[in-house]
Amino acid sequence: MAGPVETISFVARRLIQFEQRFVSAAMVRRQASSRLFSQISRSLQILIADLERDRVPHEACRDLIFFASLLQDCVEDEIGIQESDKLSQALEGASDKEKLFLAYRSTGDKKLLVEELEKASILIQALANGIWMVPSGGPP
Repeated sequence: MAGPVETISFVARRLIQFEQRFVSAAMVRRQASSRLFSQISRSLQILIADLERDRVPHEACRDLIFFASLLQDCVEDEIGIQESDKLSQALEGASDKEKLFLAYRSTGDKKLLVEELEKASILIQALANGIWMVPSGGPP
């Protein structure tokens, strides 16, 4: 069974696989998904900062759970209902503050865990930026 960090990493890697579908979406949908992905990325950065300060990530996890609830509707046209539901549920389940804090406190390699969360945040922000930067005429 994957832990919360691995699950967050999976969600990020899976979302970026659909970048071309997001890029091909209508401008309004691209803007909405880009905004949501940026918010998720920022929440992951806050999560990382809390863990590195040895704090339970209350706010970051609350926000991630909220963003997970928005994820399905935001991406289902581009990736399908089943996949959007799976990723939404995975992100919500992985955003349990106690599980994340326990995973961080009990790991032998905190640096590796933080790096995995940073990679997930970077991937999601890169996806947000890639979707946002497409000219309004659509993909090149």
